[in-house]
Amino acid sequence: MHAIKIELTLTPAGRHIAFSKEMLEKVHVYRRVASEGAAWEQVAVNARSPFVDTHAFPPGTTVEYHVQHFNQQDAYEGHSNIVRTTIGS
Repeated sequence: MHAIKIELTLTPAGRHIAFSKEMLEKVHVYRRVASEGAAWEQVAVNARSPFVDTHAFPPGTTVEYHVQHFNQQDAYEGHSNIVRTTIGS
């Protein structure tokens, strides 16, 4: 298994999430609102990099993301570190 990298960048379109992905891997993107202690929510299935999250949040909301990698047989292979940002005004 390769190192699972993730990078979060704020853009005018939303939160730009870039991640490493092998050719035949499936990558699912997960998000949670950190301040609410919410459970992880799957926001993309078999996503391509970059994934842009355009969901609107109120200013001051802290949002976290991570990705999970699966092989072609849907067996879990690992996950990235967690990245976070706080939505500005």
